[in-house]
Amino acid sequence: MRFLAVHPGPLLYTKIFLRLEPLGLELVAAAVRRAGHDVRLLDLQVASHEDYFALVDRWRPDVVAFSCNYLANVPEIVDLAKLTRARRSETFVLVGGHSASFVARDLLEHAHGAIDCVVRGEGEASIPLLLEAVEHDRRAITRVAGVVALDGEGPPPQLVESLDDLVPARDLLSHRRRYFLGMLEPCASIEFARGCPWDCSFCSAWTFYGRSYRIVSPERAVEDLARVREPGVFIVDDVAFVQAQHGFAIGEAVARRGIRKQYYLETRGDVLLRNKEVFKLWTRLGLSYMFLGLEAIDEEGLRKYRKRISLGRAFEALEFARSLGINVAINLIADPEWDHERFEVIRQWCLEIPEIVNISVNTPYPGTETWHTEARRVQTRDYRLYDIQHAVLPTRLPLAEFYEELVRTQRVLAMKHLGWKALREMAPIVAGHLMRGQTNFFRSLWKFNKVFDPTLLLADHQRPVAYEMRLPPPARATVDPRGLYVLQPRGRDGRAIDDATEQFVDATRTGTSD
Repeated sequence: MRFLAVHPGPLLYTKIFLRLEPLGLELVAAAVRRAGHDVRLLDLQVASHEDYFALVDRWRPDVVAFSCNYLANVPEIVDLAKLTRARRSETFVLVGGHSASFVARDLLEHAHGAIDCVVRGEGEASIPLLLEAVEHDRRAITRVAGVVALDGEGPPPQLVESLDDLVPARDLLSHRRRYFLGMLEPCASIEFARGCPWDCSFCSAWTFYGRSYRIVSPERAVEDLARVREPGVFIVDDVAFVQAQHGFAIGEAVARRGIRKQYYLETRGDVLLRNKEVFKLWTRLGLSYMFLGLEAIDEEGLRKYRKRISLGRAFEALEFARSLGINVAINLIADPEWDHERFEVIRQWCLEIPEIVNISVNTPYPGTETWHTEARRVQTRDYRLYDIQHAVLPTRLPLAEFYEELVRTQRVLAMKHLGWKALREMAPIVAGHLMRGQTNFFRSLWKFNKVFDPTLLLADHQRPVAYEMRLPPPARATVDPRGLYVLQPRGRDGRAIDDATEQFVDATRTGTSD
């Protein structure tokens, strides 16, 4: 069968700071191709809707699969599915991905039959089996694990047995030079591990993967890395190098192969402090950028988001990250409760430190514990506003003033690293990009004010709403985690982190964490 995999268009922040290759869709496409199907991949971050429909009309796919990792893309995906159905009624349309797994029923109902099913969980395992049912007996699709259709659903989704079996089909992308992450341009993405054993209240990584943590073997990881042509590589793991031995093994294999790249990764402060030697090794291998999810600069904020790290240890981790001599970026979560004074405190603190600071807005997403505890307070259920740039919870300040303060804070922080001053300091790097025909980062230096505008953010709340999320059932005093999971945890009935030793203390050991 002809299988067309489609990644939806860009979000607000991807217009400036990054545009990442759709690695998850490449992994699914590779699994489908191994099953013997003809596969194509189209990324609407770099292509247009006109390109999509031209390909549909010309190639006549039997199956169109949309990736939905971000809630803000839901309306675009539903509209494309309806238009695809109108053009080719015989084409089977499915949706998969992280966010789709948490709003599967909503997607199907919004589409009014234009979406045949949603695949929850890891698509690499389910979609080849689903295609077999589509080809031979469409009535059998709801026998496939993870499949949800209007008339029923299959067994619960299952984890991929071995991540070593997954090889991304990077050759299917025709615009690889269009992907970048800050100054890493062009930039590829790679996966060394999947999942997160922590349980931050604002995050859905742990509820998606059932708090599992699985690794790619060092041999398999290096084989994949050796095939990457781009000079920049983003390690997409939710938390890089949770297991020190694994990080060392991959790093030593990279050194033996003589692979030289510039790396960007994300990790936690406690992991960084516990595995210092691993990160020192990777700095020697080319680790150039590190993203730390600090989230808050006060103990109350850390407790609210259940970061399970003290403020002192968080700042200690930040100090160690600086000592590595690499570019460090941190994330802070702007709470809708912030007032003028709090924004000013944040601005002053951020200006006093050398790091790049990203400000995201506290947003309750389906799949997070916060969605179940805060959903009744949301002011809008418009998917498009669930992008961590808009406020969907009530703000203490009038909404217009909140956006003024938010953008002012983001602008102050961004100007530390964008604009003419940044260009002068990074002239050699930018010149090198331009000589190679790479203009993504250069163009981003002056885009900020066009994209991040308080007037535009406020106006987004006034747009007509075609699709709204349903609210979860009323929350009890405590949220049962079992109701949050897409993939149920296997044997992990309880777990705590000892703050003194920062070691995992599992009530039931399964070998899935450090």
